[in-house]
Amino acid sequence: MKYGALRCPFSFSPCFISERVSVNLKIRLALWQLSVLLMFLSAPAHALEDWLSLPEGEISRITFGSCAKQWEPQPIWNSVASAEPDLFLFIGDAIYGDWHGDKPFTPTRESLEADWEKLAAIPEFAAVRKQLPFMATWDNHDYGSHNGGADFELKEMTKEVFLDFFGEPKDSERRKTPGIYDAKIFGPPGRRVQVILLDTRWFRSPFKKDQRSAEERKAIGKVGNYIGNTDNNTTILGKTQWQWLAEQLQQPAELRLIISSTQIIPDQKGMDEWGAFPHERLRLFELIRSSGAEGVLLVSGNVHFSELSTIENINNPLYEITASGMTHNNPAYAAAPNRYRVAGPYVDHNVGLIEIDWEAKPSPEISLQILGADGSAGLEQEMLLSSLQQAKPMNCTDPRPQLCTMDYRPVCAKKSDGTYRTYANGCGACSDSDVVEYLAGECSDRQ
Repeated sequence: MKYGALRCPFSFSPCFISERVSVNLKIRLALWQLSVLLMFLSAPAHALEDWLSLPEGEISRITFGSCAKQWEPQPIWNSVASAEPDLFLFIGDAIYGDWHGDKPFTPTRESLEADWEKLAAIPEFAAVRKQLPFMATWDNHDYGSHNGGADFELKEMTKEVFLDFFGEPKDSERRKTPGIYDAKIFGPPGRRVQVILLDTRWFRSPFKKDQRSAEERKAIGKVGNYIGNTDNNTTILGKTQWQWLAEQLQQPAELRLIISSTQIIPDQKGMDEWGAFPHERLRLFELIRSSGAEGVLLVSGNVHFSELSTIENINNPLYEITASGMTHNNPAYAAAPNRYRVAGPYVDHNVGLIEIDWEAKPSPEISLQILGADGSAGLEQEMLLSSLQQAKPMNCTDPRPQLCTMDYRPVCAKKSDGTYRTYANGCGACSDSDVVEYLAGECSDRQ
């Protein structure tokens, strides 16, 4: 008796079938086996095992980007690959799940999964995904609601789809807590990099609409529709995330990247930004200062152009690098005023690169770059890691001084109610019983 050498289902080992079995049955079995094989080959590109594990050791090159339309070509990934980073950070709008170029709409699970699959199918992205580990947070469009916040009714579903795509383990703590904020420390003592991914969507209060006309807003450089919400009960991060962030800033690290999908320091555009909630913006600055956290660098996206901003935070400067527009840009947004800008704007398809030279003396050196579509640096700024360290305040103790000289050596003093005031010198500051501590130099404008 002769046997046909078909393969058995699931095992793919030889399965011998008598020739007396009808030809039709053999054909049906072969087609069924082919369908099973195709099912395996076409399994979701975001399967957990397809993502590389996060690095365990030292890292020195980190790329990041935002705002990528899944229906557009994405050659920018070639710039990511050529930078040879240790890690890529998706910092918001990895897809546009609530907008496909026309009018915003409410997504479904099926539409979101289809959009994520479109991203997964882009050849350049697929190639990078096999080479690099990823971390990710979201902004409004991959959250699933155009400028949506805490009131978005589908956020549990969109969270599940988002975390599924990025291969988050089913039993992870991130899946059990509200929002998708996350943190990870890389490297050994002395070379530790902490990546803090904030969630600026899940807990966020509604924006306050700017009632001025478009012409009035344009005359003062506003390109958005919002005005600062002065209600101190409103929030961006929410109580739980604020507490978590305070805990993260107590973890030991030499360099800390605080990742926000929206800009933090720039606050003049009237857009979806921390300036829309001024008290939350100042709360973040104060938390960084009061925690004593060293080596803080802010990273953001969202605005469809790139720039570098800085602000004095009483006892040290804060820097923010914004990289936005992997597939598209907006020159009008870039033309809006930013009194804190020190480099830029760069208006072309781009990603960001943070490079750390741990061997440099007397301090490790940090290079902040914006890479264009050809891999060249459109913006570049270098600094010493030591420049991100906080000056230590002098505490005022009892008994308080009763007589001080008239020397003018200005200090910035913190009062017991949390406000700051410039005094002529340290003695004069501590003579005020409401002053808790002071730092050399005048108080800067932190608004």
